[in-house]
Amino acid sequence: MLALRTSFLALSSAAFIALGLAGCGGGSSSDSMSATLGGTAATGAPIIGGTVNVTCAGGSALSAITAANGSWQVTMTGQTLPCAVQVSGGNLTSGQTYHAVALQLGTVNISPLTDLTVANLTGMTPSAWFGGLNASAFQAVTSSAVNNALNKVSAALGVSSMLNGLNPMTSTFTAAPGDRIDDILSAMKAAIANAGMTHSMILSSASSVSFAAPNGLSTAIMTAFASTTTGGGTGGGTTTCSGSGTTMIFTSGASGSPYTTGQQVCFTASATSLAFSGKTLTGPAANAQVQTPYSAYTFSDTAAGVQYEVVFNSGALYEINVLNGTGATFYGGFQPPASGSSGTGGSTAGSSTLTVNVTVSGITSVAATVANVPMPTSQAEFCGAIQSDSTFTQIGTGAGGTLTINSCSFSGKVGTISATLTITSPVSMTIPYTVTYTYN
Repeated sequence: MLALRTSFLALSSAAFIALGLAGCGGGSSSDSMSATLGGTAATGAPIIGGTVNVTCAGGSALSAITAANGSWQVTMTGQTLPCAVQVSGGNLTSGQTYHAVALQLGTVNISPLTDLTVANLTGMTPSAWFGGLNASAFQAVTSSAVNNALNKVSAALGVSSMLNGLNPMTSTFTAAPGDRIDDILSAMKAAIANAGMTHSMILSSASSVSFAAPNGLSTAIMTAFASTTTGGGTGGGTTTCSGSGTTMIFTSGASGSPYTTGQQVCFTASATSLAFSGKTLTGPAANAQVQTPYSAYTFSDTAAGVQYEVVFNSGALYEINVLNGTGATFYGGFQPPASGSSGTGGSTAGSSTLTVNVTVSGITSVAATVANVPMPTSQAEFCGAIQSDSTFTQIGTGAGGTLTINSCSFSGKVGTISATLTITSPVSMTIPYTVTYTYN
C-alpha cells in the first residue's frame, strides 16, 4: 500500500508542477489553504448542543456547536497545527469536558476515550492542560507521543482488539448503536457506571505514565461490548446474505458518509438494478470510460441523497463506490470480504504502466508515464490515498494560492481527480485541473 501511494502521489505532484502549477502565482503569498477540522463528539450517545473550542499552535481560537448527531466543524484558515480541542456544555453534565488533539486536518473526534488519551499524553488533567496551553505544550504533541498514549489507554481498558484497527481520534464514526466506535464508548460508559466509578476517577489514573485501569474494568468493558445487540462487529449492517446476495464491507468512511468503516451490507446487483436494506434502485447510468473486463453503473438513491457506482469484473460484482447525490463527494466503498484475492489488486501489484494526463483549462497534456506501478484495488484505496495525503493538497500553496480537490473516482483501470487552483496574488483567478490516471 505504501508503495502504491508513493508512486502515484509523487507522479501526480510532478504532473501538476510540470504544467506550470508551481509558477502560476508569480510570487509568494501569505494566504493559507482553506481546510476544515471536525468530527463527532460523543459518549456513546451524541453530545448535542455542546460548545467545541479549538486552540492551535498558531492562529486565533475557533469554536463550533455540535449538531444533533454530535458532529461539528471549523474552518482552519490561518491556523497552524497541532491543535487542542475541548467540548463542554450542551447535554453534558454541568462542568464536564472532553478533549482531543489534532495533528492533521480532517477528522478529529472528541469522546471519553480521546480524553483519557490526552490525559496520558500530557500527564495532566486534560481541562487543566487545555487551560494552560502554550508553545511548550504544543511541542509535546507529536505523532509518536499521541500514538503511544492511545495504545496505552486502549490496552489498559482492553479495547485494542475491539477497535479492530480504527483510531477513535481520527476514524469517522456515527454516534449511534451499531457503529463499532460508538458501541465501545457505550460499553465503557456502562462498565464504569456499573462499577460505581466516574470518568474523572479513571482520568486520574490515565494521567500516570504507567496507566493501569482499575481491577476488573477492562473485563467489564469487554462484557458490555459483547452484550450489545449488534455485537459491535459490523456497524449495524447485515453480516450474511441469503439467496444471490453478496456481503460487502465498507471502508474509508468520510465526513457525512451514510456508512461507517467495517459496516457490512448485503447487496444484490446487476446492470439494471441494485437491491439492499429493503430498497431497490433501478435506471442506472453506465460509465462509458470503464475498460473491459470491467463495467460500471451508477444508481441514484434520490431520497437519501446518495449515489452507488456498482463495478463488475467480467460480470462479477467487484466493488460498490458510495458518493453524495451529485457525485462530487466520495464517501468510501464496499468490497467483498475476499476482494483482495481477485480483480486488479493482488496479482497485478507493481506490474502496471501508469500514464498521467493533466488537463488545465481544457488543454490536455501527457505529463508522464511510469512502469511497474501497483494498481489500486478500489476507488476507496485510490481516492483515500489522494485525499489523506497533505503533499498533494499543499501543491497549491507553492503556487501562491490554494488547491481544492473537487471530486475523485476510480473504475476499472482509470482514476480521475478534479481540482481547482485558486490564486489571489498577484492577480485573482481560478484554474480548473483534471488529472487522469490510466493503469495498463
